[in-house]
Amino acid sequence: MVNKKVQRIKLIIAIVVVIIVGIIVFLRIDNYNKYGEKNMPYSISKIAIISTARQLGNENEKPIEETTSIWNFDVVQNNDLYIEIKNDRDEKNKIKRVSIENIEITEKPSKGNLKIFMPNSTDGARYTYEDDFEVNTSLTYGGADESSFKDLKINKNGGIISISFANKELGAYSSGEDTEITYDGRMLSKLGITSEDVKSKVAFDLVIELEDGKTYAGRIDLDLNCEGLVENGTTKQEITDFSNVIFKRR
Repeated sequence: MVNKKVQRIKLIIAIVVVIIVGIIVFLRIDNYNKYGEKNMPYSISKIAIISTARQLGNENEKPIEETTSIWNFDVVQNNDLYIEIKNDRDEKNKIKRVSIENIEITEKPSKGNLKIFMPNSTDGARYTYEDDFEVNTSLTYGGADESSFKDLKINKNGGIISISFANKELGAYSSGEDTEITYDGRMLSKLGITSEDVKSKVAFDLVIELEDGKTYAGRIDLDLNCEGLVENGTTKQEITDFSNVIFKRR
């Protein structure tokens, strides 16, 4: 009789222990899903978004024949992103690579067609918006001793990577009246385009892989609002609050 009571008590204790362990595991998983990794060796310190517009080189840059047009060229509206990654802890672990993956345009501009571009790998402007430099869904920067946009390299101890979202299909600027042009967002008004017409939203995974094999990934949503672009020519957003970005181990 005593043995049965003892066995029953042991069984109850075992069940209680299993339940407690299960609750602890569930809470830890739930906490991880909500808040992600803590004390990561590297993190995002800032994202700068510079929006403007520029002339897009094409075969019709010369005036159209039999017209009084002085200017004739396509206009591209570009949003260049600069993502700064910093080392939060002084340790030997270095960056192996940083990738921008699963890129999505979650809200398209009402005019034109937004496309994704990597930096130009030849001498000249940082972005040329040619088909050779168009990105599909991902872009990777390898770890190196020095950062280089041209070579798609980021300093192993932290640095800056860049990617551009550009609208190449807004139309051509052709005018026989203007004797001077300011090559920035103010050109959009010549095409009857407003800042509201070119605003959009994008999202992507930022993936940081370290030399020790640890990999962290977080989803980032950005609003390319372009507010005041047509009036001011260039706009700049600086984002430093990433409390809504949850990084998890892969």
